[in-house]
Amino acid sequence: MAHKKGIINLNYNLKSKTDEWSLVILVIYLDKRIKISTQQVAYVKAWDNMEKRCVVASNYPDRINRASRRLNKFLDTLDVSLKKLFEEHPFHLDKPNIFQKVGKYLYSDSDYVKQVIQKIIQNQINGELREEEKKKITPLQFFQSYVDNMHKRVDPRTRKFISDRTVGHHKTVLKRFQSFFAEKYMKDDFSVFDRSFQDVFINWAYTSKNYRSNTIPASFSVLKVWLNEAAHQGLIKDDTYKSYQSKSSDVDNIYLTEDEISRLYALDIPALMSKGVIDAKSRIEETRDLFIIGCLTGLRQSDLNHLDRALFDVEAKKPTITIVTEKTSEKVTIPMHTYIKELYAKYEGKFPQMCYKSRFIEHLKELGRLAEINDEVIVKENRGGKVTSTKHKKYELIKSHTARRSFATNLYLKGAPTVGIMKMTGHTTEANFMKYIKVTREENAELMQQYFE
Repeated sequence: MAHKKGIINLNYNLKSKTDEWSLVILVIYLDKRIKISTQQVAYVKAWDNMEKRCVVASNYPDRINRASRRLNKFLDTLDVSLKKLFEEHPFHLDKPNIFQKVGKYLYSDSDYVKQVIQKIIQNQINGELREEEKKKITPLQFFQSYVDNMHKRVDPRTRKFISDRTVGHHKTVLKRFQSFFAEKYMKDDFSVFDRSFQDVFINWAYTSKNYRSNTIPASFSVLKVWLNEAAHQGLIKDDTYKSYQSKSSDVDNIYLTEDEISRLYALDIPALMSKGVIDAKSRIEETRDLFIIGCLTGLRQSDLNHLDRALFDVEAKKPTITIVTEKTSEKVTIPMHTYIKELYAKYEGKFPQMCYKSRFIEHLKELGRLAEINDEVIVKENRGGKVTSTKHKKYELIKSHTARRSFATNLYLKGAPTVGIMKMTGHTTEANFMKYIKVTREENAELMQQYFE
């Protein structure tokens, strides 16, 4: 490498030519001769003293050739680093014991130059060690670590820590993939995520587990999050996983009509308790009231549990509820229905918390039965790759999320603008919003009739 005031020569020599393996020494001629250990060893018989590299040959064992390739790569990388160093910081040693920059030249003693180069060599060794450690990490170990540390992560969209609900979903999916790897004897290595992985998983999910069809894209959606992070950390190079199916299909879900919501609200629960129809200690009335609020606001379950954070502008000429949603951190403002004004007065603005999910759903089904929401509904389901149709009483299908669907669907059937409804539900895309609209063919025909008159 040329230098204005001298020539910088890089050379590699073996410390010993008599031993089987020898330490490789870097020799630099920089106004004076500097010798530095590369901390690497070479198989002496394979060393080419002219090329200053090892020869890879068929007459050497594989382990020798592997070591030679690794050493050659190390020296090639070191050459690039040193070339960059000397181009950016030309050194001169003609003023010993002085570290001073004059123009673009660094005047220093040989010990300083030696320290700089030793640091470069050590950083390169540390980098190789990190790469070797990465190769030892298996996918399931990486996924487990990711899930274990999720509570420390911040969602870049909401700028909040990942919610417990999302962490719980990831834990469920992790257990699913742990079972899959174990039962299918999958190699716990990142190389398995090729084009065939998707087909093998789907086949297992259907034939061994009888999963619903939407369980598969839900699983792949989480898997992609993990593998994207693995790719970011250099653990996986093949991006085939990005093509895995991760969009769910629409499923049959019910909504409650305004009349059915009114029948729920009209239930005289204290009277039913006094008659022994409902357990007097049950929290079913609180469940009913929170569900009604959900039906008339479109708020998610997480927001119904934090109504104390909402602003209830009850005294306004046109009363509203304003809340920053838990999931998306969006601020939404919703007109206040008469029922909600009554419930606000009932609880004096201090709403109860939901009971745990399974009990909440039990309450909803019982409330639906008592309100005689018992129309027959046909539900199609793809489970295990087979589509079946079953008949249910409508109340048997009521869930916590039915409230949010009912809110969106009832407004849609009234002809409310889609954009206006989305402003209240917090949806950012019309495609996701339309999944909430549960309109029958008959209701759609009636809604569209005005355009045919």
